[in-house]
Amino acid sequence: MSSRMPERLWAISRALYRRDLRLAARAVKTLNWAIHKCLLPAEAVVGAGVTLEHHALGIVMHPQVTIGNHCRIYHHVTLAAESCIGSDHRIILGDGVTIGAHSIVVARANASLRIGARSVLGAGSVLTKDVPAGQIWVGNPARFLRDVAAGADAR
Repeated sequence: MSSRMPERLWAISRALYRRDLRLAARAVKTLNWAIHKCLLPAEAVVGAGVTLEHHALGIVMHPQVTIGNHCRIYHHVTLAAESCIGSDHRIILGDGVTIGAHSIVVARANASLRIGARSVLGAGSVLTKDVPAGQIWVGNPARFLRDVAAGADAR
């Protein structure tokens, strides 16, 4: 089985949903859960080149999620929103965001949460507020560690 199978099944589910074939989209979502133990909503808006590491094992997302291009999400990540499906409030990941294993991102009630482009959320972090572009945040609760560029210069 291909290591990118969760992403492929998720893409099929999203395409079916966009064509208003919601029952079929739900069936593919359920198949993805049965095989990979991940809950990837057909309603999510997803850019190109998104990678779900470790076969997307345990990834759970709220339908109110927008993921930019070339993001990387590791296993057992939760993207949760305290807002109704279909509302204007979303979790938004900019292009090139990386979210480490076992991290939790929670958008508070009736509010959006944004993680800026090229930002990194360290493994095991719990995030409840916006992250500007190009920053590394870690911990529980997540806090600013350093700029991404500063980490590259330190090597």
